[in-house]
Amino acid sequence: MIRLNTISLSFSGKTILDTISLHIRRNDRIGLIGPNGTGKSTLFKVIGKLIEPHAGELIFAKDLIIGYLPQEGFVFKKKTIFEEASSAFEDILSLKNQLAKIHTQLEDLSIQNNERQLLLDKYTHLHHQLEVVHGAKIHAETGKVLKGIGFKESDFEKSIDTLSGGWQMRVALSKLLLQEPSLLLLDEPTNHLDIDSILWLEDYLREFQGGLIIISHDRAFLDRNVKKIWELERGSITEYHGNYSFYEDEKEKRIELQRARYNNQQKKIKEVERFIERFRAKNTKASQVQSRILMLENMEKEELPETALEKVQFRFPASKQSGVSVLEVKNVSHSYNGHCIFQDIHLSIERGERVALVGQNGSGKSTLSRIIAGIEQRYSGTIKMGHNVLFGYFAQEHAEKLESSNTVLEEMESVAPFSMIPHIRHLLGTFLFSGDDVFKTVNVLSGGEKSRLSLARILLKPTNFLILDEPTNHIDITTKKILKDALLNYSGSLLIISHDRYFLDGLVSKVYELKDKKIYTHLGSFHDFLEKKTLGLHTENVEIKEKTTTTYVKSEECSSQKQQYLLKKEQNAKKRKLTKEVQCIEENISLLETQKKELDQIFSDVTLYTNKDKSVEIHKQYKAITEELHQLYQRWESVHTELESVNNN
Repeated sequence: MIRLNTISLSFSGKTILDTISLHIRRNDRIGLIGPNGTGKSTLFKVIGKLIEPHAGELIFAKDLIIGYLPQEGFVFKKKTIFEEASSAFEDILSLKNQLAKIHTQLEDLSIQNNERQLLLDKYTHLHHQLEVVHGAKIHAETGKVLKGIGFKESDFEKSIDTLSGGWQMRVALSKLLLQEPSLLLLDEPTNHLDIDSILWLEDYLREFQGGLIIISHDRAFLDRNVKKIWELERGSITEYHGNYSFYEDEKEKRIELQRARYNNQQKKIKEVERFIERFRAKNTKASQVQSRILMLENMEKEELPETALEKVQFRFPASKQSGVSVLEVKNVSHSYNGHCIFQDIHLSIERGERVALVGQNGSGKSTLSRIIAGIEQRYSGTIKMGHNVLFGYFAQEHAEKLESSNTVLEEMESVAPFSMIPHIRHLLGTFLFSGDDVFKTVNVLSGGEKSRLSLARILLKPTNFLILDEPTNHIDITTKKILKDALLNYSGSLLIISHDRYFLDGLVSKVYELKDKKIYTHLGSFHDFLEKKTLGLHTENVEIKEKTTTTYVKSEECSSQKQQYLLKKEQNAKKRKLTKEVQCIEENISLLETQKKELDQIFSDVTLYTNKDKSVEIHKQYKAITEELHQLYQRWESVHTELESVNNN
């Protein structure tokens, strides 16, 4: 689809892309990775024709349609959510508007018969075009995608102006998916999505027929959606044929080979240098010494891989042990502007427990974490911290509370205990502040940099209970791994809000799901929770009130699980049947539309009308096909609506 020939691009003397040559093929599924600031988004803008490269050329296929989702900077007209998403069907909407206009004109009784006939002919032609492009699918398809991406039907008529940046991104993504471009460029598509929406998006992309390039720090999302990795480093791209896990293993092998070549070369260099030093003063060896000196000068030096340097690790400062009970939340309810966010919440955390709090965006996860941390005071019920609990709380908004005149280093030193002072530069390096970056003042940092600095400050304080609200936003995969390793070695308790599946898997042993204004408890790993969620086998017992030593599970729960399983099995069978019927209808429509086009060509042949019998027969066929198509379109819409209902249930 696209060929990049020796593409180069620089900004302010810094090389972003250095003579890159690549080929993007149809149905390619590529993950574009690399440290923050290397130019991944810039490469997207080059491919999307938003930036011209300084050198080289891009060759595009003639029929190529590119869909680009940026991280931010969405511009919308004053429309409702549904209007903006459905504007993806501009060709269909244009046809409908033209038909509506002609329909209005035909209602005018004063127009002449010949003019009316021309309008009727045009109406018939436009209606035929509308049938060809499946005009009936706008409402069903738009609703399906908006619901899948996290909107409720009651949201459809809301103005986009009232949405946050994260929800505006969802509208932009919905419109992009509905356009069905030849190539999708998705820049951090999961940043503002909850787990339900991410799982839905993965299912959607699995069926997507075009090419796909994704920039993401979500390892699980990359593993499930790409078959090739492009790693952008220092202006160059290295290609790996596999998903992210394959890339990680393959890169380690390549690093080992490079390290071996480096060590062998260093050994050889030392041997040559010893020979030179030993025989430098001997005239009989002068020519041999000179040749070896020239050999060293002309030798292409192997470089030690950067990752072969000391691996970055971080450990939390020591803190005194808390009591057995760390947190008790009982009968907690919260409302905002008269709207109930959640009601009668019960949860508890014991010493050493690592717990995830998940739920759809807008379900109240961050609000509940602020209530637990004592920041949000408007609630009913009781929050009780255990004996000797020293908690640290991180949320994205903390980034705005940093002292703007301080340098990055000064901000860290202002909160660091004496024992952690020697480790500050090390920790800052972990969070991508290296070299002179530590001397930048806070007021010049980007939003992501402020967020990373705020998280680093929290980790410096001695605590035995951490409450972390989306700690992995704005950090790359490598830094996530360092943070996860540190949390695995953390002796205290954890409550983590996150939608990063790889980060949570293996880290938490219990999941609280905030759903329908209630808390549902899922015991086990995050992987177990996802499997239950996928199968619909949720352990939903809202009335469970956990004790410090015993968990009570009602016997009705087993029966409920069995009923849910049987219902899910029945729904899946119905879904398969309806999906097959939709496919069958679409195949029949495609066949009949082909036959109709063939008849249209026959009608354009003037010799047809010299044979009356043949002309009558062809017109009968045309009428029969048109009527059958009309019935198929109606049946398609009916079955598709029923299938959508099954999916929503």
